[in-house]
Amino acid sequence: MENKTSKYFKYAIGEIILVVIGILIALQINNWNESRKLQEEINTYLTQKLVNLREDQIKLVELREFRLNAAEKSKQFLDNGIKKTDVIDFIETTKRIFTERRFTSTVERNETSTTKYYWSKKEALINNLEQEYMRIIEVVMFEENRLNTFSESIEIDLWRDGYFIDNRRLYNSMIKDLKPSDFEDETIPTLILNKENGQQSLEGLLNRNEIVNPSIALKLKELIQTNEKLISVIEDYLNL
Repeated sequence: MENKTSKYFKYAIGEIILVVIGILIALQINNWNESRKLQEEINTYLTQKLVNLREDQIKLVELREFRLNAAEKSKQFLDNGIKKTDVIDFIETTKRIFTERRFTSTVERNETSTTKYYWSKKEALINNLEQEYMRIIEVVMFEENRLNTFSESIEIDLWRDGYFIDNRRLYNSMIKDLKPSDFEDETIPTLILNKENGQQSLEGLLNRNEIVNPSIALKLKELIQTNEKLISVIEDYLNL
């Protein structure tokens, strides 16, 4: 009886050990499958983010170039005197300045996914760079909004003061995208500008663009550099 009990006890222990080992193996396989699925999700998530960052980069480079050009042109017009500048160049430049320009990122930060996706050191680095990227975007948007609001208010003043009415023929010609040679024997309309129809407002607009655009361009440069770092880190993570 003692031998049978001992054998039965050993057999029961062996069965329990086998069951435990089976459970552990099943749990390990389940964890492996979950990790694999999560890794696939992370790769898909970051691959799409990479596409969006590259789209952002194209827009950022173009916008920075526009800001620098607007600042340079504004300085040139103020230094030379508005009435002494090429009228077509002046009208084209002011039209671009009046047109609202702002950076809109295609990167959508999903806050609910960050705790799910970003948990290793490499992923934490991506998360930190992305946070910095979004922070700089907020700064750029703030400065752009202020400049756009100012430009809109100046445009309203010019309409009210009669600047656009006085230069109606000139602006209508520019809307048709005419060149100096298109006027044939007819001379290019002269820019009508004086204190009564908004000269000070225009000078204020140019002065603001001369000062503010380089500041925005500097932030855009920082944003481009962060964008490039983020792209590089993600590419390294995805082994691209």
